[in-house]
Amino acid sequence: MLPTLLTGIFLTYISIDNMLEGPLRIFLREYITLKEFGSNLREEGLYYLILGIGLFQILLAIQSFIQPVIEINNGRIALRTREKSLSVVRDIYEIKSVEKNGEDNLVFIFEDATFNVLIKYIKDEELAAVINFISESKEI
Repeated sequence: MLPTLLTGIFLTYISIDNMLEGPLRIFLREYITLKEFGSNLREEGLYYLILGIGLFQILLAIQSFIQPVIEINNGRIALRTREKSLSVVRDIYEIKSVEKNGEDNLVFIFEDATFNVLIKYIKDEELAAVINFISESKEI
């Protein structure tokens, strides 16, 4: 999620810089004829759109850093994976198996998809508790 965070910061900087007559806008004035910000409705809309996209990417990255890697709640499991930007939320009964792939990955195999979860920074006790909970709930 680091590239998403950096892209969001870059897009937010570009839009705010152009709205507030910053150094980038001054540099662009040397090569492009630009009037004051707000005099062209298309330009104004474009920079507000870029600002919105940048803020959305920043919020998405921050949410990913805060959110737990594996969360089980009310018979559902939420996984933060490398393949998806947002968490994958599935029912626990859909899990066919859970396999450890090396020391750093845990593979959740569902009926229709497979997801890799990075477990490098998870304590072994917490990981064992999650795997036991999943295996116990599948037996019931």
